[in-house]
Amino acid sequence: MPGSQTPLNVRALRERDFPFMDEGVYLNAAAVTPLPERTRRAVAALNERRAHVLRLSDDDLLAVAQAARARAAALIGADADEIALGGNTSYGINLAALSLPIPAGSTVVVSDREFPANVYPWMGRDYRLETVPTDALGRPDEARLLERLERGDVAAFAISSVQFSTGYRADLARFGHHCRERGIFFVVDGIQSLGQIPLDVRAAHIDVLASGGHKWLLSPFGTGFAYVRREILQRVEPAVVGWTGMKSSADVNSLLDYRRDFRDDARRFEVATLPFQDLAGFAASLDLLADVGVDRVHEHLSKLLQPLAEWLVANPDVEVASDLSPERRSAIVCFRPPSAPAVFERLGRAGIVCSLREGAIRVSPHLYNTREEIGRLIRVLDESRADGWR
Repeated sequence: MPGSQTPLNVRALRERDFPFMDEGVYLNAAAVTPLPERTRRAVAALNERRAHVLRLSDDDLLAVAQAARARAAALIGADADEIALGGNTSYGINLAALSLPIPAGSTVVVSDREFPANVYPWMGRDYRLETVPTDALGRPDEARLLERLERGDVAAFAISSVQFSTGYRADLARFGHHCRERGIFFVVDGIQSLGQIPLDVRAAHIDVLASGGHKWLLSPFGTGFAYVRREILQRVEPAVVGWTGMKSSADVNSLLDYRRDFRDDARRFEVATLPFQDLAGFAASLDLLADVGVDRVHEHLSKLLQPLAEWLVANPDVEVASDLSPERRSAIVCFRPPSAPAVFERLGRAGIVCSLREGAIRVSPHLYNTREEIGRLIRVLDESRADGWR
């Protein structure tokens, strides 16, 4: 973990962009995050211009989409022409499952217990989907996965960068290097890591990455993107065709020159009209993350969660689903106290919002959370333990 970052001024950040966070303790970024004020204003401003439609031009809308692609590319170390805008993670996973040149009869590998968005799109194709068993705590078994990828029938491997029900952080660079050496397409569901953990798609050898924007990216519902590595773009023909993805549509004065000739960049995967007002918000949120720095967010969250990690170690009657080692830890911490549903309800009554997933309490703070809020969580857990986990 970097040790030289300037600490976040969380109070100033909350006052400026998250004025409603003092209404309770919100530790549920893995589900949905609040909209920053700058994002809300950006969405409202574009809607206002549309209401006064004479103030809105085609060039304005093109600029919004271009800004959104550029911000997404900068976030992951890609170029804007490798970014296709879409509404959610499923958009990008379906892009991979439907459009990658995967030979019939070959195998696509995923870890068991993946989020459904990274499983269902691969089902029912003319290739075979194989799920590799997890370890005893439900986390991807990396050694077993790497061993399975050694067999020559695997055409693609898909994994979440961070698992939704354990917070387990995959070694993407290790997997990516392994896949690249063997000619296996490497597909990553990035929704639970982008915004809280830095990512370089080149260093990780990722072929396709998909993410929605409404979690750690602090963005409106229905925003997201897919990254498609430039070197494979020409091998990936869209299975779902939008008119804006065609070269002939670049000139709106010759739209009836029908030619099935896809754009050379990732815009070939975009399907017609985009939610421009929400993409204006998406770009504003990614500007906020760029201003703060995802590396600073990561360090802030690592320090923030350290007291909870220590509490879990000190309470062995609580099963920890997350891997707390520094290289595997994310800002999602999942644990199962005795009577987890009762403890979860007690946290809710105390004004602490988190999630219950796969029988575990899931805590997921973000850049707007404070040490005092984690302290409040631990106090309620201590009270529950003293009352026999009620």
